[in-house]
Amino acid sequence: MVMRGFLSVLLGALPLLVVAGDPFDVSRADADGPHVFYRGPNVVVKSVQRRDTATVVVTDVYPDRKVARLTCMLPDLGDQFTFPLQTQLNTAPEIYPEPERMLVISDIEGNFEAFKMLLLSAGVINDQFQWIFGNGHLVLLGDYFDRGLNVTECLWLAYKLEPEALAAGGRLHFILGNHEVLNLQGDTRYVRNKYLDNARLIGEDYTRWYAEDTELGRWLRTKNAVERIGSQVFCHGGISPELAKTGLALTDINRIARKYLGYEHAAINDPFAKEIFSRQTGIFWYRGAAKGLMTSEEMTDVLIFAGARRMIVGHTLAPDITAMYGGRLITIDLYHDENLRMGFAKGLWFEKGTAYGFDSRGFKFSIFTTTYSDKQD
Repeated sequence: MVMRGFLSVLLGALPLLVVAGDPFDVSRADADGPHVFYRGPNVVVKSVQRRDTATVVVTDVYPDRKVARLTCMLPDLGDQFTFPLQTQLNTAPEIYPEPERMLVISDIEGNFEAFKMLLLSAGVINDQFQWIFGNGHLVLLGDYFDRGLNVTECLWLAYKLEPEALAAGGRLHFILGNHEVLNLQGDTRYVRNKYLDNARLIGEDYTRWYAEDTELGRWLRTKNAVERIGSQVFCHGGISPELAKTGLALTDINRIARKYLGYEHAAINDPFAKEIFSRQTGIFWYRGAAKGLMTSEEMTDVLIFAGARRMIVGHTLAPDITAMYGGRLITIDLYHDENLRMGFAKGLWFEKGTAYGFDSRGFKFSIFTTTYSDKQD
């Protein structure tokens, strides 16, 4: 049995909210969701849907997660996809063998159009948003939250594809970034007005959208801060020399990170957790490697610590996918919005262990040139 309720609110009646003092964010309540909350024995699903000049809040109540069917609708793109809740949420492993093919995308930040463009052009999905990548791996390297206007839909697409990939012999890796951490902490400084307006409409405080009584909150708490796939180690910000000196295993970093997800930054007292979550040298926030501030010896030590020959990071913007430190570091945080306006998107592609840049217009390109050396400019 499904119980359904409706609430309509005219867009024009909503006041603008300002996020972190940003007067340029003119977004406001609009299509979003679904948002899944566990209330006693029931699964409560709330979505904001667009109806002409109004937003409509649709609430479905299911007695069992097994019968829940969710639909994401993106009216501006003319897209939608439907999927069930996963039967079981399992903690992700952190070490995997090298796959034949792998696409790595970082810092999408709610830009569903760029995300879709890359997945379609790389042959990861078809136009019905179904996994067609076989035993390939898709690595999402953090920061799928904030700044953009389709955060929820990006998260649900990753959630939908994860079991489809596994069933086909492939893998979807969702690795946590600093914006995932911020949102799980209830920190709204980068959250767009749209979501704060929508939170008011659906009657669910935004700081609780990813709590432990929500499906996306539970799912995100199964994810890792760092993974090693083949000979590459993947993390959002980077492994700093300070983190490497702790001697923690990758398993320890992930276990501690998951334990403290959702804690306010000031409430983290465990010394290892403080290092992992540090906003200067922690794995979610570190920029030193991507900015070329590590020495060659420090990079060697970091890779020995991780048991890898190369580190892949996002978090620090660059005009293009960039190889540094003699190819031992690849940075992949790109200007997706600007690239999309020019009609393309880029990611990192691995084929039989070799790394390439990937362009959604249909070609791969080398990211290694003779100008790269262990001494970073």
